[in-house]
Amino acid sequence: MGQRRRIGRLGPSIHPIAVDDGRGIGDGVGMDRRIGWLLLGWLAASTTVSAVELSSPSGNLVARVEVGTDGRAMWSLQGNGKLCIEASALGIIVDGVDLALGVTLGQEKKSAIDERYAWRGGKSMATNRCSVYRLPIRHAVSGAEWELEWRIFDEGVGYRYRVPGKGPRRIRGERSSWTFPAETPLWIQTNTSDYEGAYHRVMPETIPLTQRSDRGTNAVRLGPPVTAELPGGGYLLATEARLVGYSGMTLKPTGSRRLEAEFEDDPEGFEIEGEIVTPWRVTLVARDLQALVNSDVIPSLCDPPDAKLFPAGMRTDWIRPGRALITWCVFGNEGAQWHLQKWFVDQCAALHCEYLLVDAGWRTERWGWLADGGDVWARLKELCEYGATKGVGIVVWHAYPEGRDDGPGLTSSDARRELFRRCAEAGVKGVKIDFFNSERLEVVRVYEELARLAAEHRMMINFHGSHKPSGEVRTWPNETTREGIREQEYVLWDKLPWEHYAALPFTRMAVGHADFLPTYVRAKYLRNTTAVFQMATAIFSTTSFLCWPDHPDDYRVSPFLGLIQRLPLVWDETRVLPGTGIGRMVGFARRSGGEWFVSIINGTDRLAEWNGDLAFLGEGEFEGTIYRDAAPYPTGVSIATGEVLGRNSRVQVELGPGGAWVGWIRPRVQPK
Repeated sequence: MGQRRRIGRLGPSIHPIAVDDGRGIGDGVGMDRRIGWLLLGWLAASTTVSAVELSSPSGNLVARVEVGTDGRAMWSLQGNGKLCIEASALGIIVDGVDLALGVTLGQEKKSAIDERYAWRGGKSMATNRCSVYRLPIRHAVSGAEWELEWRIFDEGVGYRYRVPGKGPRRIRGERSSWTFPAETPLWIQTNTSDYEGAYHRVMPETIPLTQRSDRGTNAVRLGPPVTAELPGGGYLLATEARLVGYSGMTLKPTGSRRLEAEFEDDPEGFEIEGEIVTPWRVTLVARDLQALVNSDVIPSLCDPPDAKLFPAGMRTDWIRPGRALITWCVFGNEGAQWHLQKWFVDQCAALHCEYLLVDAGWRTERWGWLADGGDVWARLKELCEYGATKGVGIVVWHAYPEGRDDGPGLTSSDARRELFRRCAEAGVKGVKIDFFNSERLEVVRVYEELARLAAEHRMMINFHGSHKPSGEVRTWPNETTREGIREQEYVLWDKLPWEHYAALPFTRMAVGHADFLPTYVRAKYLRNTTAVFQMATAIFSTTSFLCWPDHPDDYRVSPFLGLIQRLPLVWDETRVLPGTGIGRMVGFARRSGGEWFVSIINGTDRLAEWNGDLAFLGEGEFEGTIYRDAAPYPTGVSIATGEVLGRNSRVQVELGPGGAWVGWIRPRVQPK
């Protein structure tokens, strides 16, 4: 990172401010921008206002920015005629000065964005349509001038701080906050190391400020996203977008209905050189769960991909979504032994998997890659060449930290460059980097460096032991999945709560793809779920690199073999079905081409009935393969094939606790 120095003032009296040149807003890849040099008196000469209202393209969302009686800049949000976020503080602290306290507002400048772009995940296209506002703000005591930039969509809002200046400056935190209306329950998780907490429902004012463990008493912090159920209907989701060159945000409870931004992995602050451009502080506003799941706000706040690295953007040809077997999970580190790897490739080919993920241990003598005088890179090349004969690409795991027993780390730039060079020479298709367990500024910068190195070597990348996604897959479409979720690794030794399963599509999975490890089929790993439930998780999980975690022998005799061999990973559309409720029941219908895949799970501890139609099918006749829970419970599966279905067909099914229903529905081929 080089040497950094601190300075004791906000910057010179003449400083640069980003100015829209008519060719685009923002500082994204490929966007041009000119810098205007403006005098300190710029804001004093402009019109000042006490409050501004900023509206979305249709006018259904209105953000209000005003200066409170104490001189604090505040914001609030109305959606569809009702209050969504009550008056909440704004602020960024630079070199010890809170730039949103004791301020005046200037006259906002408005523009707009209206575009569509290719997407990968729950649908094939995304829409970026928003009103753009740049609101000048002057800090009275220091004379500092900065901007609060807003993008207001019909489905949510994002704001960020832009503070011009030169040289290194230290950010001590923000005053950014969200104050929820009364009687608004939240869905939260409290793991901010690797974001692997279980989601649960709580009223914000009852969240404890500290918690005790065998390691002592610690402050409670929330790992975004946080999803809120608005009284009277509708949903909010609070998180951040475009986490680039900045410390990652967690959320601090306050014993009230207010959550505050905190940067706990950089408790002493962090330094940024030149202009400060923060990540977006985001609030999604959704009338229903369908709108929440299909929101494009978070990726739309991120920079588009670099055309030099990704000539076809999201559809660049060397980025190939696919399914994989994984050498870890049910095998543990022993699965990385050299003598098993070609067997794994053969199993991948039999299951129609496009990839094999060679997990922890392959770079060490302990797992046989160096046995008999072998060279690890020569053997990796041999495996890649063997995989190519079977149509199976090789993806390899690597640790980020040093000092582990399953291989060296990647904490130096030289080691990172060397890894990608050697992997490219061997023919590797992708890498999985693990155990970051922090989102301090230094680590956030490493994520970007790794994504760029992977792209330069035409490789995909998967981050584990990671923080939450913030839409970066739009900028780096070679990121095909990431962890940052309590996933089904945990069923190897425990169970996941039912409500956690039923909350994930509307919390963590609503903000980005997830390496969830769906679909165990061996009885010992079903835990508190059924076999059909496990298959259902693969349909509602969004990822373009899906790792099947169980033993390939069990998949080959599974009643789900056909689905496992053909399940799409890139969808044309996603529907959330009526009757779905966060933490209670999930009903998803996803379309790929003319085929629909339906997933319904019961996330409660009691019998539940799902009764709905198939109106999403559209015109024409369809036939389905239907999978239901059956005796012996929980391993039993009843399969019905050839049933003629249409948009007026109704499905009524009773689901036990942890039970599920899966439908694979295809256009009916008329007999000749």
